[in-house]
Amino acid sequence: IFVGTGQCNANCAHCAGKIHRKYAPKKDGIIDSSLIYKTLKSCYEQGARSLSISSSGEPTLSPLAITKSLKLVYECKKEDIKYSPINLYSNGIVIGEDKDFCDKYLPVWKKYGLSTIYVTVHDVDEDKNAKIYRIENYPSLKTIISRIHDSDLLMRANLVLSKKTVDTFEKFVSTIDYLKKLGADFISAW
Repeated sequence: IFVGTGQCNANCAHCAGKIHRKYAPKKDGIIDSSLIYKTLKSCYEQGARSLSISSSGEPTLSPLAITKSLKLVYECKKEDIKYSPINLYSNGIVIGEDKDFCDKYLPVWKKYGLSTIYVTVHDVDEDKNAKIYRIENYPSLKTIISRIHDSDLLMRANLVLSKKTVDTFEKFVSTIDYLKKLGADFISAW
């Protein structure tokens, strides 16, 4: 499901979410509970058992919307609608830069059923990540993974393969090895 304002702390040239931002709420915390509930129920009836939460921007910039959405998913258990795992897509920037945010929201999201945070990784070099995200600095992947684990959540690195970053088999293997060394629980590549 897509939730949140559509705000983003990156400016990726390849962003797939920009086209959807005009439909996103302008203020954090606004969700269409009825639509989300109907979607959750319908998908469950059709066999869905896992759930991924994303946004047309960066979901962690809409923590109230994420919290409300996860609480709604949690309350669906009363009707025997149970999703597991529940995943959240993120660029990892807020998690790596704001420990207070992590301490405040990640345990609450865990309580409401979040199991894994999917962090998009373009490169294990923070400077290269910053360049792709078109921001001044990208936080340490070690810090991002550590803060996710501190809240007893899992981290999946979504490794983006491209000519500008991971562009050879050798680079792919070394990147996977490094992400495992840092503690990534799962790694996917696309």
